[in-house]
Amino acid sequence: MRHSSCALSLAIVACLSASASAQPHPDISGLWTRGGAAQTLFRPPPSGPGPVMTIELPGQNNVPRQAGDYNASILQPWAKEVVRRQADRVLGQDVALNTPQETCWPMGVPHILQLNFHAYIIDDGKQITFLYERHNQRRVARLNASHPATVKTSWFGDSVAHWDGDTLVVDTIGLDPRSWVDVFATPHTDKLHVVERYRRRDANNLDVTVEVDDPGAFTTKWSALVSYQKDDEPWLEVACSENNIDAATGKLYDMPLATKPDF
Repeated sequence: MRHSSCALSLAIVACLSASASAQPHPDISGLWTRGGAAQTLFRPPPSGPGPVMTIELPGQNNVPRQAGDYNASILQPWAKEVVRRQADRVLGQDVALNTPQETCWPMGVPHILQLNFHAYIIDDGKQITFLYERHNQRRVARLNASHPATVKTSWFGDSVAHWDGDTLVVDTIGLDPRSWVDVFATPHTDKLHVVERYRRRDANNLDVTVEVDDPGAFTTKWSALVSYQKDDEPWLEVACSENNIDAATGKLYDMPLATKPDF
């Protein structure tokens, strides 16, 4: 007798979602996109502290949008200095900042939510799996589970999730401090705590509120807004080639390198 199975490819990844039992909450599984790159910056919330935004420079032309406002009130002094150095380099040399996604480094959380490539979400009833088109990045959030007492830091941390009515709540800790918070190179410590709330507004729109807490890098908790749209374009294989050349100096950025086995 021939048995059917779900292979690890997007061509049949939908069978993982289909295998889940009927659920009372909205189905957020499927292919989503943030849209064009210009739409992927974090948006501020209607009220309360928000994310680092693009720095305003009246009268200057051809300024890359990746320059962050290092005077943002949410930043601790040392974090302001990190963002300032990045902004000075971008604005002073008029070059685009080489972000993690352009230099083969994992993007981490919440920066991965600024990715303008496809995201595929799978809810199989036991866990939520997030697949990201660029560089085959992925995350898994265990449903109705708790974080372990001790968490070893990693690029995407330890994520657990639960449904709160029609909203999926994803809680992440244990994030590697080498990752960025956003496209402006905003830093964080190993105490970073991120909570994402996914709510399907309608058939074609998925709204996400991101709440960020890290007393080591920020003066207060802050939040940001993200929107995804349903998409039916083909999923592409986007591998990371060695595009690690600094456009300003011609020198190579460091590539990810494991100094010891992680198993």
